[in-house]
Amino acid sequence: MIKRFSIRIKLIAAFIIIGVFPMLLATYIGVEIASGRLEKGIEERINYAGKSAVYLIAKKKTELEGVARSFSGDPRLRKVIQGGVNIKFLWFDTPLQVYLFNHENHMIFTSTGEKFTRPKNPAEGMTLLRTQSGSEPWPLLVFLLPVSDQGRPIGTIMTGYPLGNEFLNDLKSVTGVESMLFKQDPSGGYFSIDTKGRLDLPDEILKSVATHGRQAFTKSSRIRLEEKEEEYHALLTPLPDADGRVSYILFNGISSSETLSRKLASTRFYYILIFIGVLLSVIAGSALGTGISWPILRLSSGVKAISAGDYNQKIQVRSRDEIGELAGSFNLMTDRLKATIAKLVENQNYTENMLRSLLNGVMTIDPDSMIIRINRSTENILNLPAERMVGKKISAVFDQDPSILAWIQEGLERRQVKEGMETILHRRDGAIIPIELSLSPLEDPVRPAGSKTGLVVLIRDLTEIQALKEHIRRQDRLAALGELSAGIAHEIRNPLGIIKGAAGILKKDSSSQPPRFDELCSVILEEVDRLNDVINDFLEFARPRPPQFKPQNINELIRGTIQMTALQIEKNKICIHENLKSDLPLIMADEHQIHQVFLNLILNALQATDQGDSLEITTRHLKELNQIEIIFADTGIGIPEDNLNKVFNPFFTTKEQGTGLGLSVVSKIIENHHGKIFLASDAGRGTRFNIHLPVAEKFDSADQEDAVRTGSAK
Repeated sequence: MIKRFSIRIKLIAAFIIIGVFPMLLATYIGVEIASGRLEKGIEERINYAGKSAVYLIAKKKTELEGVARSFSGDPRLRKVIQGGVNIKFLWFDTPLQVYLFNHENHMIFTSTGEKFTRPKNPAEGMTLLRTQSGSEPWPLLVFLLPVSDQGRPIGTIMTGYPLGNEFLNDLKSVTGVESMLFKQDPSGGYFSIDTKGRLDLPDEILKSVATHGRQAFTKSSRIRLEEKEEEYHALLTPLPDADGRVSYILFNGISSSETLSRKLASTRFYYILIFIGVLLSVIAGSALGTGISWPILRLSSGVKAISAGDYNQKIQVRSRDEIGELAGSFNLMTDRLKATIAKLVENQNYTENMLRSLLNGVMTIDPDSMIIRINRSTENILNLPAERMVGKKISAVFDQDPSILAWIQEGLERRQVKEGMETILHRRDGAIIPIELSLSPLEDPVRPAGSKTGLVVLIRDLTEIQALKEHIRRQDRLAALGELSAGIAHEIRNPLGIIKGAAGILKKDSSSQPPRFDELCSVILEEVDRLNDVINDFLEFARPRPPQFKPQNINELIRGTIQMTALQIEKNKICIHENLKSDLPLIMADEHQIHQVFLNLILNALQATDQGDSLEITTRHLKELNQIEIIFADTGIGIPEDNLNKVFNPFFTTKEQGTGLGLSVVSKIIENHHGKIFLASDAGRGTRFNIHLPVAEKFDSADQEDAVRTGSAK
């Protein structure tokens, strides 16, 4: 809460606290002393009233006993009790009440006109009677004295004094404290005799007075009269009756409202002093706080501007005190901060550009196995966006590769450099790619020596490298095989020519030979021709003719090839779907060789499909690569996964008849056209060939001559 206020408000508050606090303390002490004295004075007054009540009651008891004893010695009293003298001639010279009882305890005389039976206890002595005097049940304080004649009990004289309004008024006039009598009702509560107000007491006070018959002082007694309630400081005096029960309580008290008004009167002066002190402190604090807070506010504005990125801030403070020195230091700090941040931004941009330019993936991991940073190549290799990796545990990213997790965890624990660890990565899209991992501890100068450090993981995608290695190995094998095939073809072609010539001569002279002789000569000639075709394929593969590049329309080449194979397509009852994009740019290609590629792919599709299957041929322009893509996708039997890496190898075939050179020649032609061919197949569902060829603008005359020379060299 305090942090929300400005420094000016805080300074004003400080001056108020400094100026008013001692005054508040003095006021508090003064009020406490005055309150204590007032409380003590009230308590003394109430205790004095209680003592006065006890004294008056004791005085009345002495008077009652004296009157009773003086009348008991009068002979006329005994005659009255025995019935020898008319009672109306008896005169009692006393303001007290007088009652006479015979030996049967029946009342024979009363000075008040009220009649009741003689109390059983005590036989002689003082007690309190519950009686009805007028309309209110005021208690009657009495003294009983037995009367005897010659040692024989003949009756009792009882003197009494009612503890009524007269008694209470006398007590109040002497003490100045309000006095009331409360009577116990059948429910156990106490009610005022005259006002009918109910007396509410704490349980411990009520128990002390009503049960144990002891006086008690309390500050929390309440008198309820209808809907009004008033609290008193009071002294409660129990008045037990003849049975020993506390049927009456004498209440001497002062209203709490009276004590409060006295307290307020005694503290009003102190409140006036406090108000004056606060007012002066506000005025002084405001003036001084403004003078101090203004330069600080300028500093605060400068800091906010710097935090917002404005490092050209200068604080102009003319004072030469500590705040002026602070402003100068702030300006110097701003200049240094500006230079430092510029350097940091430069380094950060350099680092970001370097990481962004790296072809290898870079991943940094903190000591808790949390990924804190990656570069764009990491996203490409793992095929995951950064938001699904940064801030996650490595176990959430490499959950399908326990060996990678084990290497990274070991690197975190041992803080060792490891390089060139080749493994397989299982990506979320189902792809499995070869990668190479290198691990290096991430040094953090902020952490103390010996504490855990993070890890830098370098991820290298080996897909292209392994493909290149495989391509080089394949090219080496093909080169060696081509040379071998060329040599073998030449060695075989010469004997085949001799065999063919001899078979031709024999066939001409077959008239004198057996009937099957001519047939067998024809078979020899056919097989020699077939072997020549195989030799020509070998030679075409081993020493292909260099392509003659000319601008070609790829769609026209495809339509021409489809026309060439129309009879086979119709015979096999295969559906051809042409999805040829119009307005495609031209390509630089050898018409005959590209026809040969398309022809091989269509014939392979016809051999791999059944009646009712389809072959879809699609062309489109890949603008981002500036290439033409040609797709041959059939719904035939497909190629088993184990054979996918072998189909472009020479002499590999699954057909009963065939040399296994068709796709090898296709791959060679596409390579000589600076293109690429890709194969995807699902056994039982079909095969798909994707061919990428560069558009014509990629080639100028120099490129064509270079392509020719390259093709010739190969």
